Amino acid sequence: INTVASMSNSSSVNDSEKIDEINRFIKSFNAKILFPEIFIALFGVLGNILVLIVINRRTLKNTSSSVFITYLAIFDISVLLSHGISLARFSENAVFECSLNFFTDLSTFCANWVLVIITIERCIVVYLPFYAKRLCTVNSARRAIYIFLGFSVIVFSIKFPIFYDLKAAFKNNKCRIRENFGLSHRLYQSLLFYIVPALFLLSNIFTIYALCRRKQNLSEACLRNHRNLDMRINDVNSNKKQRQLTIMLVTVSLSFYLFTIPGMVIFLIEIYALKSREINKIKLKFILSQLSVIILQLNNATNFLFYCFAGHRFRQATVQTYYDYSALSKTFYHHYILRNKEYDYPRTYDHALSHLARTPLTNRSSTSPHYPRSPYRTSAL
Repeated sequence: INTVASMSNSSSVNDSEKIDEINRFIKSFNAKILFPEIFIALFGVLGNILVLIVINRRTLKNTSSSVFITYLAIFDISVLLSHGISLARFSENAVFECSLNFFTDLSTFCANWVLVIITIERCIVVYLPFYAKRLCTVNSARRAIYIFLGFSVIVFSIKFPIFYDLKAAFKNNKCRIRENFGLSHRLYQSLLFYIVPALFLLSNIFTIYALCRRKQNLSEACLRNHRNLDMRINDVNSNKKQRQLTIMLVTVSLSFYLFTIPGMVIFLIEIYALKSREINKIKLKFILSQLSVIILQLNNATNFLFYCFAGHRFRQATVQTYYDYSALSKTFYHHYILRNKEYDYPRTYDHALSHLARTPLTNRSSTSPHYPRSPYRTSAL
């Protein structure tokens, strides 16, 4: 009996030492990755705020896609702010923790599925352009977002008490998932938040193919018969604008795979390949878990970079926004700090940007002495 008691005591001591070692490792690793996580959150919030400012300029905001991009940026900001609040650990209260978990899950779900809605809208614009003029309007886009958001709130309100033990949370002042629902909750999140949206986003392949075919058909029509090509200049500019917008949004949708696939691979390795109770395996599992969180956060933090990379009109609007706010800040500084009321910021950039924004069709107008009117209708595509 004494031998059994001594063995049980030694095993309990060893278990407590392992727990202490794991806790020290977790604190040390969290301290090391704190700066990258804060940087990603701040960079993402700033980038999405810039998206909100640029996409709601007069030249970009009158489309259904601008509505979806606006709400996508709002949901991305919500995800990043929730992550930043969890890093700051403002409160250990169970109600606060459960509310934060609910808000984080809801924001992540909405952000990923708005990308799916954008993909469906681009498919309609490319494959059914005549129906798109009636279906893809600003008002219909807002109604779709409101319906989707209301449905999501209802579903998550029903789902949340199933996975989280709210009674134990109020009793123990800790918000935790039910004991037997840990694995099912993570699989459910992976399936609904990432895998199913990724399958829907595969339709971008057909959108890209349709864009290439349309451009080729228009080029062949221009070369075959200029006289019978009944296309107005405004229609050409509208098609060009829609094509640039589609390329920009498809690029952002494809970037979803850039971050979610590595995150899902790390997640699967963490679940299925590391079931051992050894200390080194537990540490590795924690490292992979944290890395998957960081990689998935990049999906919400980098949209502004992809918009600038793939969207020519978005880049121009960003530059114009920079100059506008620079002029306002300098005017404010001279008028209200230096008290120089006669200061007027020279707007020399307006002419340069208006020159860059010209298309070949606008340069060859009937009022230009250098480009006389052609008897044939032409296309810029």
